[in-house]
Amino acid sequence: MTRTLPFAAFLASTLTAQAEPQEWKLDLGHAHVGWEINHMGLSRTVGRFNTFDGTFLIDEDAPENSRITFAIDAASVDSNHADRDAHLRHADYLDAENAPTITFVSTDILMLTPTSGKLTGDVTLRGQTAPITLDFTMVRDRTYPDFIPNYDEVRVVGFEATGELLRLDHGMDFIAFLDSPTGLSVDLDLHFDLVQCAGASDGNIPCTWGR
Repeated sequence: MTRTLPFAAFLASTLTAQAEPQEWKLDLGHAHVGWEINHMGLSRTVGRFNTFDGTFLIDEDAPENSRITFAIDAASVDSNHADRDAHLRHADYLDAENAPTITFVSTDILMLTPTSGKLTGDVTLRGQTAPITLDFTMVRDRTYPDFIPNYDEVRVVGFEATGELLRLDHGMDFIAFLDSPTGLSVDLDLHFDLVQCAGASDGNIPCTWGR
């Protein structure tokens, strides 16, 4: 005798399976992790990190269940000034030799509109962890057109995010002199595309770029 699963139980199990967060991949060819910091109240020093990656488990039906982690190579800091970058890698600032990786682990996602919200998580920098909240906006959700070679018509979603990191929260208390050129708060500016790579070919460009 073959036992059949009651429809209600089948439906519940199906919905539960559908509710599992799905992995999206960061398109490293279209991603930017930037920062700005005050310079004596004059112009602002602007830079970025060149090496990073992340894990994005996204639940579209219940975004609050999504889980995001991010890792940045501290030594990849780039302010377009070799001597300054060397100092930023020094123990006065990022201490890249002893703390080579900056990490972010999400703890809460709050949607304010269907396409924007707040992402809260813990940043570990120089071995010290502190919370941060980023304001994010979904810029566009689309499928790559079929005429672009090796893009496989995968679905892609663009995001922008901004936030403020306080360097004293991470023991970065170096001040060269009164009215030091290095501000205490760092403005973050992120732009990135996430792609659905399940079933994509091994030669898919946005899914494999930079890896």
